[in-house]
Amino acid sequence: MKTIYYLFIGFSIVILAVLFFILKELDKKPYSLEIDAIKDKTDIAGTFYRVKVTNTGTNPLTGLKVNLGKGDIQNMDLLEPGQSFFFYPKPDTNTSIVKVTTTEGIEKESSYRSPLKGLGLPGSGR
Repeated sequence: MKTIYYLFIGFSIVILAVLFFILKELDKKPYSLEIDAIKDKTDIAGTFYRVKVTNTGTNPLTGLKVNLGKGDIQNMDLLEPGQSFFFYPKPDTNTSIVKVTTTEGIEKESSYRSPLKGLGLPGSGR
């Protein structure tokens, strides 16, 4: 009797998990974009900037225009759903805010963030 009870509970958990992931996938917007702009200070290399752009929608994004600072505009033709791409500003770029636009009408901006550093790890900036 206990075996049937445990099987029922296990089966219920699996069904709920599958439903959760299906509903989460159905809730995605057709055109969506995520920006992660990082300003990383290290002991050796100084300050390192990188911008990760991710297509979080269900359709491809086209004509991406990434403004990394005054005079530093980089382009990308296509970004598939779930795909990420890193952009790196030129050394002389005034980096304060990143602006991304697409031909689908998405306009997003983000400021740079500094990741947390762990003590004693290489490149942690101590």
